[in-house]
Amino acid sequence: MKTTGGRGKYQTQLSDADREGLGRIVALFGECVDLAPIGFYRTMSAADVWLKLVIQVCVTGSARHWIRLLNDQAKCKRFERAFSLKSLDRHQYSVAYMADTLRRYSATRFPKQGAQRLKKALESPGVFQDGKLVLLEQLSHEDDPYETRTLLMERCPVFGMKLASNFMIGVGLSHDVIALDSRVVGLLQTYFDYNYDASQIQSSRHRCLSLESALRKLCQERNVSLATLDRVLFHFSTIGAIELAMEYPQVMRDVG
Repeated sequence: MKTTGGRGKYQTQLSDADREGLGRIVALFGECVDLAPIGFYRTMSAADVWLKLVIQVCVTGSARHWIRLLNDQAKCKRFERAFSLKSLDRHQYSVAYMADTLRRYSATRFPKQGAQRLKKALESPGVFQDGKLVLLEQLSHEDDPYETRTLLMERCPVFGMKLASNFMIGVGLSHDVIALDSRVVGLLQTYFDYNYDASQIQSSRHRCLSLESALRKLCQERNVSLATLDRVLFHFSTIGAIELAMEYPQVMRDVG
């Protein structure tokens, strides 16, 4: 798998072996991942949307802290209450309070930076107006996902292409995008000899779009969504054989 070109003109090519390997991965694990249904955002409260935004900041740099917190349901609920819009309002949206809460619950690798970024989101007129969350206003899953992602990035200073894509998948705005984070790109490097690392992809919109387009075409050929590939590559990239056999016995039966 290679992305070639320069000066804003890139092309990503997948070999037959790349297609076969990625196709096999999706066939084995695609049914094991859950996606928010398309249109889910229409049923979400402002509090739910805010939490999704908080999660995007928490997983920046590393998702391990948030995954550990998510696995402790009682602690996670306490964090959600402590970081709710009502609670933040009581604390006057203090960066110090947000940083302390993120640190106390070990919700992210970078609590101070995370608090500062969330403060910017809270102060952005594209996210909140007169205390009302407006981030998703006039957005629809029926719109072009590229345009929707661009609008989200314009509205929210937290979002680059990776986080905006992840957010869109998480709220059901689109299944036709992929969040090219370090896990996903790292897996492509390790097993498919991809020639760029995550930082090089994330720093170039044109490289990102080229890789995304090539992976979208593969998914269309396999009749699966690009979001499914995203979740499969992210979730199963760090699972060992024993954990796989215990948690996903249906996959091991397919392999056998």
